[in-house]
Amino acid sequence: MEFLVSVFTVGSVAGYLVETLWCLGVNHVLESRQGLVFGPFSQVYGLGAVILTLIISKNSSVTKIFFVSAVVGGVYEYLCSYFQEKVFGTVSWDYGDGFLSIGGRTHLLFCVFWGLMGILLIRYVNPALSSLLSKVPGVAVTTALLAVFFILNMQLSYMAVKRQTGRRRELPPTSAVEEWLDLRFNDEVLKKIYPNMRVVAKAQSEELK
Repeated sequence: MEFLVSVFTVGSVAGYLVETLWCLGVNHVLESRQGLVFGPFSQVYGLGAVILTLIISKNSSVTKIFFVSAVVGGVYEYLCSYFQEKVFGTVSWDYGDGFLSIGGRTHLLFCVFWGLMGILLIRYVNPALSSLLSKVPGVAVTTALLAVFFILNMQLSYMAVKRQTGRRRELPPTSAVEEWLDLRFNDEVLKKIYPNMRVVAKAQSEELK
């Protein structure tokens, strides 16, 4: 468990950095690419790293690691986009209708990136991380605290964005917690945290009914 929590942490931070640098290099804009309301973390990458760690043997060939990572990463990215749209009525990425795009939710080029990241993770990052953890005193306590932090952070992030969906539908708060969410994580705050998140057309039309 300590190892998987560490993989999630490293994957989440690395994903945040990759997304931030990609946005800076491609769009020439430095903006938030975090997936949680607190901290420089992208849980999509963190969970993706955990999934690849669990299903791919460290003794697999580079070719197998690449293709399994590419397929699993592409399917995972598609499902993440689908989940976000169905639950929150929003999307955070859209690859358009090009022939390399799969429903706008994933892209063959990024499947290749998932394959390369899988090789980097399984062959280099995980062995180094395993070696490091064996030398760190009190690692069980540290990773337990990290696990609690991430669980609470993800739960709060879910509640904040879900409540924003309620505000768009003009639903009043039904509890003290929702009132607090309206104050602490209002639309302006969430726009700074998730600047690339947008309401999809279908969701907009449903809200007008």
